[in-house]
This record gives sequence, structure tokens and C-alpha cells, in this order.
Amino acid sequence: MGFLRFIVAALFGITHIYSQDIPVYIALRQQNIPMLEDKLRQISDPVSAEYGKYLCAPQIHSIVDPPHHEQRAVLTWLSDNNIQDAENHGDAIRFSASYPKLAHVFKIPEGGISKKKLLDYSIPLELSPIIEFVEMEIKRNPLNKNSQYISRNRPVSNGDTDERFFGREPLMYMYNVSTESVSHSVIGVLAEFQGNGGFLPADLTMHQASNNQSENDVVKIVGGNVGIDIESVLDVQMMSQAGNGMEMWFWDTPYWLFSFAVDYFNSQNIGNIISMSWGWAEDSQCDIIDCSSGLTSEKYVERVNTEFLKLALRGVTIVVSSGDAGAPGRTNEQCGYGRPMNPVFPGSSPYITSVGATYVPYKNATKNATTPLCRDFGCIVGTDERSISFEHVGWTAGGGFDLYLNETPWWQSDVVRSYLESGVALPSKSLYNSNGRAYPDLTAIGHNCPIYVQDEMQGVDGTSCSAPVTGGLLGLVSNHLWNRYHIKLGFANPLLYYIQANCEDCFRDVTVGHNWCTEQQCCDNATNFGFTATKGYDPVSGLGSLNVGKIVDFIDEML
Repeated sequence: MGFLRFIVAALFGITHIYSQDIPVYIALRQQNIPMLEDKLRQISDPVSAEYGKYLCAPQIHSIVDPPHHEQRAVLTWLSDNNIQDAENHGDAIRFSASYPKLAHVFKIPEGGISKKKLLDYSIPLELSPIIEFVEMEIKRNPLNKNSQYISRNRPVSNGDTDERFFGREPLMYMYNVSTESVSHSVIGVLAEFQGNGGFLPADLTMHQASNNQSENDVVKIVGGNVGIDIESVLDVQMMSQAGNGMEMWFWDTPYWLFSFAVDYFNSQNIGNIISMSWGWAEDSQCDIIDCSSGLTSEKYVERVNTEFLKLALRGVTIVVSSGDAGAPGRTNEQCGYGRPMNPVFPGSSPYITSVGATYVPYKNATKNATTPLCRDFGCIVGTDERSISFEHVGWTAGGGFDLYLNETPWWQSDVVRSYLESGVALPSKSLYNSNGRAYPDLTAIGHNCPIYVQDEMQGVDGTSCSAPVTGGLLGLVSNHLWNRYHIKLGFANPLLYYIQANCEDCFRDVTVGHNWCTEQQCCDNATNFGFTATKGYDPVSGLGSLNVGKIVDFIDEML
């Protein structure tokens, strides 16, 4: 089906690339980034007097936007080129124009209809100190999904894995979730990219009914909901399963992370929790976006991190999959020694909550099922979570250290140092950034997640399951914080790491697993290709999985 969709899209694109205006996002150079970081620390540290006092968009713009004369210079250039509808967001400018006009404005070399890409752009020399880069095309085909954590239907395990479904019943007892529903004051947003999202509302309704949940539709769709995409179906249904009752939005953007963040941040009304199940190697972002005019993958990662920092300052929680190809990542499925480990972005960003994945071993036992899903199809019964790796389920949850940060974030520095000094076998220091941001932060079940697709139940794997599950679970925490204390959860990591340091039972510590395998094999000379789980924090399963009930109780004691 994927190949057919690719052909149709290609033919469709030939006729429409000239008839439709194309969105363009211009990144202007920002200022005062350290001030933003200091402010985020003040308002996200649970022991700070400023905790929970998040900012509004104009306050953030007043700190980070470039001088007005620089903004005017870019707007004047666009006006001189007959671009009349430019939206000035201060540190970014957005507009739409036809393919021929954009080819002229950005001096794009002629490629003809067969190229169907606006690549190799140029900007005026006098604007190069003001403009960082332009995002108006993706280089990777949107239906290829090489930049997405691809899920597999019912992967074959080695026999020790419980192949029953991870329905709402086991979710509730595994993660100590009460029967209380999340109020619509908490909004969960499923983010999709490259115009590649689609789900059927009827399937969501059926999924909810099978879990004995009340019907709860997706109430807002941005960018369209076209066809059926398994990843989109998984995102929507699993966030609903975990965050029962929360308001849900579906947001599909045509490009990549920067353009999504610009549109989201500058929206008047925004959701509380974003779940993303996409990613690609940090040092290979130029595989996806057009790195013309001096842009590099490192610079793109840095700018997107700043955009995520701005969202965190607005009180947005961003939950991201850690990847499905272990520490080597999708760019090293064959375990090549030239680049043994490749952190995945945005799962390695310091301003998001990164989520790995677990499975449970088979247990020859049953429970009295109360939901149609578990009664009719069977659900897992164990609670012994283990980090997912290739030899158990045919893929490996991602984790490791980012490439570009020079200092481990303050909220995880103690536990990361403890891990590195624990005596556990580690890769050679030359192979990873031990001073960087370690990820994931949390983990959750990512095996045999049940979804309905055109009325048929099937099981799907991936950190693209564990991320929306965690987003839904954090929705429960967010709901409690807001309803009882009128505090947004916002950037969750400082709170999560603080709780782990002070509450022994608030997380299930996952101590079994490793991430030196990929989706295709396990690497020889294992420790040079990844890390090992151990007691406490590790870059395999993070802090562990959430005990929601205990966390809520701890918050009441803390506040």
C-alpha cells in the first residue's frame, strides 16, 4: 500500500506544485537565549518560589526577538519581491507563494517539474547576518517514513515475551492509574509531520468502547486528516487509552520541526501536552531539510531546541519517542564501526521528555477481564518490565547521549554522574558525549499495543506507542496539578527527576535491558554500540515507568 500511495502522491505533486502556494518559514537570528534558559530553570524547578509561573508568548518574544530594524529589513526584501502576505512573528517570518515566485525570490536553480523540490536556495548577502535559514521543503520523501519510528504488526519474539495485548486494563494496574478521567482542561496534541497523517474517528470510538471508556472524539484537527496512517492511528488511540477523557487535538505539519514549532508557539490557544513519534539522527538533519546558505545539522538542532525551550516557557509538555533502532539508530542499522552510536532528534533534545519502551516476559497466568478488549483478545498480566531489544521483540528502544551539548542539564546531572561512575560497562569515551544530555527520561510498554484499523484489531510495536501512552499518563498528573493547585505541568523533567530522588516508589526501576542492538541485529563488541540498564537512572530506560498514583500523592505532600 505504501508504494501505491507514493506513486499517487508523485503524480499528484507534478500538477499541484504550480497550482498551490507553498508555505515558507524564515528563521531570524535570536538574542538573549541564556535569559530564556535561566527563566525556564526558575519556573520548572519544583522547589523554586517561581515554580509554575509560566510566561505568555509576548513576554518570550520581548526577550528573544531580534531588533525591529532587522525584522523590517527582511520584510522589505520580501515586499520588493511582491510577497505581500508575510506574517511577522518577530523571530520568524511565515508566508506562502507559488513555486515560480519562490524560485525567483530565493534564486533556486532550475530543476524543472521532474525535480518537484525547492532546494538549494540563496538569500541576499546583506541579510545573511539576520536570516539563519529557510524551511520550505523536505528532502526526504514524506511517504518513505525513514524519519519515523516505524511500527511493525505483531513482530515475532523469541518465546519469552508476553504476546498478549497492552490494553487499558493492564495499563491501569501497571502504572497505578485510578478510574478517574482527565478533564477537558488538559489538552493532548498528537503531532505528525510531512503531511503524512490520517485516522478514522470511528476506529477511535471502537477502541474506546473496547476499553470501557466513554466516547471522546478528537475535537481539533490542524493540517488535515487524510486516509489511514498506522502511526497516526496508534498515536491517537494510545493517548486516549492512557489519558482517558482528555481533550485531544491532531496536528499535521507539511515540513519538519522548526516550522511546526513556529506555528504552534504563535497560536493563540495551545494544548498542554504534545506527543511526537518521529525523529532522525542529530547529525543527519540535513537528510531531511535543505541545508543551504551555511545551515548545518548542528545549527538546525540548536535552533529547534530554542523553539522547544520557548514552548516549555509557555507551559507546554513535549513527549517524544526515543527511537526504535537502539543507540546505533536508523543511520547505523548494520552496526558499522565508523559511527557506532547516533542519537535521535528530537528525542535527544534537552527541552522534551524522552520515552523508551519496555515489554513484559510471558507469565502463565490470567486475570478476570472486565473490558471487551482483554476478554475477547487477551491482555498481558505481568508487571516485570524489561527494556525492549532486538533479541526479544525484533527491534530496540533508543537511548544514549546527545552530540552537541557541553553540559549535562541541571535536572539530571546527579543521576547521570551516578550512572557513569556506577561501574557498569560503558563505551569508549571517544564514542559518546558524556557531558551531554542523556536520554530517555522515562519508559513505558511499547509491545503489542492494540489499535483498531477499519474495525479490525491489530497489535503494533514501537516507542511510537510508549510516547503517547506516557503523554496520556502525564495528562493525569497535569490534570491533578491544574485542578488542585492551578499549576501547569509544563516542562516536566525537573519535577520528574526531583520526585525520583525523593520518592522510592514513584517509578518502577527497569534494571534489565540494553540498547546496543538495532531493528536488524545486535552489534558485536556490544558496549561500544550502546549502554546497559542498571539500578537507578540509565540511558536505556531512564528513570523507569510512572507510578501515577504515588506521584500524585507525592505532589500533594510536596505542595
